[in-house]
Amino acid sequence: MDRVEEFALGGKNFVYIDFSNLTETEEISAVVDLAYAAISAYPPHSVFTITNLDGLRFDNETKDVIIPYTEGNQPFVIAGAIVGLDDYKKSISETVFAVSGRKDLIIMDTKEEAIEFFDSKF
Repeated sequence: MDRVEEFALGGKNFVYIDFSNLTETEEISAVVDLAYAAISAYPPHSVFTITNLDGLRFDNETKDVIIPYTEGNQPFVIAGAIVGLDDYKKSISETVFAVSGRKDLIIMDTKEEAIEFFDSKF
């Protein structure tokens, strides 16, 4: 299964990043590298991201990989959605948003809901 998927719908570019069920820092870092390469290939403020964090191991090592990635891809992203979070991970994500300075991120339940939201709001 590919962990990074690029697609276009309704004239909008999307990058779907699937971190689901990853537990090893090396795996997480590999997906971060693929995702950053895909996202940074777009012009500034021209792509939407949808990131699946369902079952992702959250700890300090993960945070240390995810925060710089989140900060680094900001120039290319119009807005991003995070999906697959339980209540605990939602609170952690809000902390990551605050630390990274990202104000263009939202939390949705599913990939489909995120696509629908972006389609209706942008």
